[in-house]
Amino acid sequence: MARMSIRATYALDEQTDQRIKHLARTWHVSQAEVIRRSVQTAAEQSRGTLTPADVVARYAKGALPRNKQETRRVTQSLRVMRHADDKRRIAEAP
Repeated sequence: MARMSIRATYALDEQTDQRIKHLARTWHVSQAEVIRRSVQTAAEQSRGTLTPADVVARYAKGALPRNKQETRRVTQSLRVMRHADDKRRIAEAP
């Protein structure tokens, strides 16, 4: 294992703290190792994230095939995200 030379302090909510401790017990590793593994996994997954240009290029080829139920689900999901984003922007406004 590499020598750990960076020490950092983070403020966590109670639920996140409990999740880290639970994972540490379950995996039989330190809390720091839980955080290292989690960050590594998140970084690996983000590499597969499409950029806006990728999405536009994909849709330029033609719409994705969906049935009516899937289309409703996606539409509702996008509507919920848009509303949440609107609320966040209003709360952050000066």
